[in-house]
Amino acid sequence: MELEQASISIGAAARLTGINANTLRMWERRYQLGPSKRSSGGQREYSTTDIDHLRLIKKLLDQGLRIGDIARLSSKTLAGLLLDAGVPTTEPQREAPALRSQIVGTALCDFFRTHLKRYPKLLAEFASVDADAWLQNESIQDKDLLVLQQNSINRQHVAPLIKISQQKVHVVVIYMYAQDSHIEKLQAEGIILLRGKIDSALIDDAINRVIRLVANLSVLDQNGKQFEIALPQSQPRQFSDQELLEAEQLAEKLDCSCPQHLGELIRLLNAFEEYSQSCGAENWKEAAVHACVYSYANNARFFMEKALRAVLDE
Repeated sequence: MELEQASISIGAAARLTGINANTLRMWERRYQLGPSKRSSGGQREYSTTDIDHLRLIKKLLDQGLRIGDIARLSSKTLAGLLLDAGVPTTEPQREAPALRSQIVGTALCDFFRTHLKRYPKLLAEFASVDADAWLQNESIQDKDLLVLQQNSINRQHVAPLIKISQQKVHVVVIYMYAQDSHIEKLQAEGIILLRGKIDSALIDDAINRVIRLVANLSVLDQNGKQFEIALPQSQPRQFSDQELLEAEQLAEKLDCSCPQHLGELIRLLNAFEEYSQSCGAENWKEAAVHACVYSYANNARFFMEKALRAVLDE
């Protein structure tokens, strides 16, 4: 129990998890993925539970998942997904679809042309050009996967690669040299980075990781369609607890009880939203269902907040 109360600074948390401190700050702002508490002076204080949670996230990011897909999941769910991600995708319901793939780089294209039968899931299109020249265009259409050879990853490569990844394209980069800061930024977006020379072992690892990832994520997508909602679709809170209480008290001054009822409803939805995040899952299918529940609660709260804003602005 004493270990649970340990206070760990953000610098120590970065060292313990392998996640850059700037990345931790960004995750806290964007995904509310922060420490359990802060000191009286406002300093971040991570607990050992927080560190364990971040380590699970880091491992899943290393598998190629995107932070936006897993930031809201509980530690139990993350652990289940991590265990599941290491299992070959042999189950029929998890068969990955064919991947429309863009291969970039002369040596990489030569390898795939020679060994294409080895990767039957790939519908490959080849660009035997320098990766720098190709990235300047950064145009990729109707593709599920980009595999790119870039001997040295420099600052000018980071933004184009992230932009492509944000178009729901799985990105794999084969490289030799890169700064740690560039690696962290790319991996935080779910980009798979593999260092080494082009050979069957390296490419097999890359393609198998993507196929496993696509098969697992397809379960999330299928369950999202079942619930008729795109996942993830997280909306930030528009009102603090204090602002909600103040809005509810306005009913005494107005000839309308809507602020009170909406405030109460939003607080209930806030509570359920937090509860739904804590529900664990043992596998990808359960994670998909819980993600749908969370997304529905999140969006219901957001729309009720919009309704309250409209009443207050009236």
